[in-house]
Amino acid sequence: MIKISKTQKNDSILILSAVLLLILSVGAIFLFSGNKRDNDVSRSSTPKIIGEANLTVDFGDGERRAFEGSIIENETLIDVLNQAARAGEFSYKLNGKTDLASIGELADDGKKSWHWYLNGEKINKRPSEITVKPGSNILIKYE
Repeated sequence: MIKISKTQKNDSILILSAVLLLILSVGAIFLFSGNKRDNDVSRSSTPKIIGEANLTVDFGDGERRAFEGSIIENETLIDVLNQAARAGEFSYKLNGKTDLASIGELADDGKKSWHWYLNGEKINKRPSEITVKPGSNILIKYE
């Protein structure tokens, strides 16, 4: 049988306690610094609402659907259409990446097509290139 002196026993307990304290301290540092970092990322990635905008879809036959909602920084006309499509439960298709080809059953037929207006003025740029500002009035018209 091996005999351990009280001093050796106390030294072993002291070393073991120091190692456990070190492990717990490192774990606590990672735990709390990780949560802070995660919270900072989630706060910074949360979109900032900058105001509201209106979207009206004019189907060209007297039927119109109007939507109003919050907009976030750097939101484009396509983003607004996407929100309205989800809320209004309608589908749309893009021609290429950003040109509007159809809403529901109404598609570009050579005679009529979808046109975008922003604050009463027809736009000639791609809708994905135009950032919406608070108070914007957007009209998509089949004409």
